[in-house]
Amino acid sequence: QYIVTTFFFFFIGGLLAMLIRAELAQPGTQIVDAASYNSIFSAHATIMIFLFVIPVFAGIANYVLPLMIGAPDMAFPRLNALSFWMLPMAGILFIGSFLAPGGAFDAGWTGYAPLSTGAPLGQSFFNLGVQFAGASSIATALNFLVTIITMRAPGMTFWRMPLLVWANLSTSLLVVAATPFIAGAQFMVLFDRILHTNFFDFAAGGDVISYQHIFWFYSHPAVYIMILPGFGIISEVISTHSRKPIFGYRLMSLSLIAIIVLSYSVWAHHMFVAGMFSWLRVPMMLTTLLIAVPTGIKIFSWLGTLYFGKIHTYSTSMLFALAFIVTFTIGGISGVMLGMVPIDIHVTDTYFIVAHIHYVLFGGSVFTIFA
Repeated sequence: QYIVTTFFFFFIGGLLAMLIRAELAQPGTQIVDAASYNSIFSAHATIMIFLFVIPVFAGIANYVLPLMIGAPDMAFPRLNALSFWMLPMAGILFIGSFLAPGGAFDAGWTGYAPLSTGAPLGQSFFNLGVQFAGASSIATALNFLVTIITMRAPGMTFWRMPLLVWANLSTSLLVVAATPFIAGAQFMVLFDRILHTNFFDFAAGGDVISYQHIFWFYSHPAVYIMILPGFGIISEVISTHSRKPIFGYRLMSLSLIAIIVLSYSVWAHHMFVAGMFSWLRVPMMLTTLLIAVPTGIKIFSWLGTLYFGKIHTYSTSMLFALAFIVTFTIGGISGVMLGMVPIDIHVTDTYFIVAHIHYVLFGGSVFTIFA
């Protein structure tokens, strides 16, 4: 159910991406006006992130995780059903916003205030849709945590769990701790829009930058929420096709934990030019470069597994896994470049950023899903 539903949204998100590309094929206006373009652009990213990448991993894990740890089922089947049915609700809100007077939400998938506080009615659909998608992923994560911690078969110790289980354990810890922050940020925008509070209205004493801090405090861990399960999948695929155990199993598990801890200390690298305290840039740059280390460990571990591996067939799965290593490494290295303050200041809001996120999320996450 998860996988079929999320691939339906993947298809819609892909159609929106093709609309964006068709519009950009020539200068000037071809297909849609500027306001509609902003809405399509925002909806594409929102649907791909909240309705495809994050929940499709939950669907894959729902299927394989109990098999891998020898559990009869997930710990809370009803909670699982609830978290599944919240996804179509989020999807209806996101897509239905196009029917709202004034058009769909148009402040990007980040929904930055004060752009989002003054946006048309469709923006409220975005605020509510993110709440549904977020509640869904929190419920799923709690389910995974309880299943992995309490329902392993006798003898299945933590150091015997497959890496895909480790990956889902670490992802679930991230989801439970980080997702409430985006919920809070969207509620504050909703209150500003509907109840006339002034969280983000500078003229009335609000703090504009605080939205970005709260948002990225969720959304940087979120990029790891979107890739860690993929790391688990790739570890299994490469290990299986190389016909040997994964190289450096314990270091792989510990690097997952390291990514969790470090991911909460890097959020402001999205804000080097946002007008935050300038002294905050250097510590954020250092933690950003530091978090590349556990990710690099993983790349070397996969290469070490392939080295002297007995690869008999290059199945579709294996081809996607190998393509993932190449494209994800390009995305990762461009991320290290963006972590450098001087480079980031010059390329912020250029296509370099767009390329970086797509190398990591498409060449990374989506390739692992296809694998």
